Amino acid sequence: MKNFEDFLMESFEETLEVEKEITMGGRLRKMKFKPITAPLGDEIRRKCRKITFIKGQKIFETDQDKFISNLIIETTTYPDLKNAELQSSWGVVGAEELLKAMKLKMTDGEYAEWSTIVSEINGYNKGLQELVEEAKN
Repeated sequence: MKNFEDFLMESFEETLEVEKEITMGGRLRKMKFKPITAPLGDEIRRKCRKITFIKGQKIFETDQDKFISNLIIETTTYPDLKNAELQSSWGVVGAEELLKAMKLKMTDGEYAEWSTIVSEINGYNKGLQELVEEAKN
């Protein structure tokens, strides 16, 4: 098995930006998304990690809500949630604060759709049942 050509750098494709229409604030809106890199995913997970000690043992937990928020911020390219002018129009500073403000004008289902799209674009589209079936095989 010395054929490693599939793993040469030239064989890896650049991830492309994806345009999707999603309902947000009661209206259908065009948005753009780009998957994050694995190192950025690691950084986000570290940022969202909580460490607790139980009987002297270190337990790592990931704050899933914070992880999804950060994933949305990093994956959504249009609108750019880090844009100062957009933040100013909402009366906030910072991408996380903008996302919180936007959520106030959205239904829970609209936010769930946004987070689902972002998860799928980043390859997290397998449901728990699919993962269990894969593990069995």
